[in-house]
Amino acid sequence: MKETTYIANKIINDYERLSSNEIKELEELLDLNDQEMFDLIFKDNLNFEKRFPNIKRYVK
Repeated sequence: MKETTYIANKIINDYERLSSNEIKELEELLDLNDQEMFDLIFKDNLNFEKRFPNIKRYVK
């Protein structure tokens, strides 16, 4: 899924600037399968923001 890859790459490109909380959220996000990630980011954005409050800025 191109869309989820784009979001993940945006976060990874800033890896050196991420806080430890953001890194933990990134790891949790990357543990999801593509469909789960897509659904959270594009279909259930409110739950994404609740679950990943520190990296939510990357999906806007």
